[in-house]
Amino acid sequence: MSLSVIIPTYKNVEFLEELFLSIENSRYEKDLEVLIGIDNCYDTINYVYNKQFPKNFKFFFFLENQGPYLIKNTLVEICQFDKILFFDSDDVILPNLFEEIDTQLNVYDLIKPKYINFEDKNNQREFKSQKNMFGEGVFGIKKNIFLSINGFEGWRVAADSDLMGRLYKMNLKILHTNHILFHRRLHQNSLTIHPETNLSSKMRAKFFFISKNKPKGSLKLSELQTSQYKIVDVENKELTKSLSDLSKENEITEYEKKKLKHESISSIFSDQVKMERINKPKKINYNKINLNTSVIHHPNLNSALKKAKLDNLRKKFR
Repeated sequence: MSLSVIIPTYKNVEFLEELFLSIENSRYEKDLEVLIGIDNCYDTINYVYNKQFPKNFKFFFFLENQGPYLIKNTLVEICQFDKILFFDSDDVILPNLFEEIDTQLNVYDLIKPKYINFEDKNNQREFKSQKNMFGEGVFGIKKNIFLSINGFEGWRVAADSDLMGRLYKMNLKILHTNHILFHRRLHQNSLTIHPETNLSSKMRAKFFFISKNKPKGSLKLSELQTSQYKIVDVENKELTKSLSDLSKENEITEYEKKKLKHESISSIFSDQVKMERINKPKKINYNKINLNTSVIHHPNLNSALKKAKLDNLRKKFR
């Protein structure tokens, strides 16, 4: 069994330490990869460069700030395993979350883990007692199902609700867990609380309207929308080429191979002068033919001899 955890992050440096520690303290002992997509935030890059991480932590720096959903789509496309967990960078993982998601995805297509809200005030952590709170942006799903409908819309907000609406119409086997599996942080910069993106914002209302008014039965998007990124080399503290760029560099088409072969062969002879063959008119020495009694009786020579004799006769009898 194995699991890919996908986490987009933007200006949440103060929360990353606790998140990463909660991942490392997980009880999950199987193959795990953690893909962290940095949404064009250099504060986060500087934080990552000054820390050490387990080898299964993989960081990606996205070249434009476009929100979490394009990051999620992109990282699903390149993730290693068939079971996926989407998680938020400001929340905290409980020790049995990964094991629960992995195990239940053997039976169900979509897992919605239960959570409890908390808020840090005056160095004190306060939990909000609410019933039946389940993740909308935090959930487990099989990779092939996610890709079959081309994932999230490329919106900055509300794309998770739109995706859930499409998934519900697919009649999937869905599980809402019985017990709490993560803690959800409430803070002023979160997308659900910030004035520009909260549940009452004009931006969110716009995307809710678009989602609600999609044609019936439109489950699959026209394409999987992705975004450009660089791989973060934590050890050398630099950004390197994306996986797609590296793949293209190693890929040579059949046409390119033939063209390269042709150019290589041509280069061998490029410095040599091309010799042209000049066809000169043949001259026949009829006197020599007449005197040469050992000439081979070739058809061409016989014809030439006959012609020479006729010419001599014409000269004599003019």
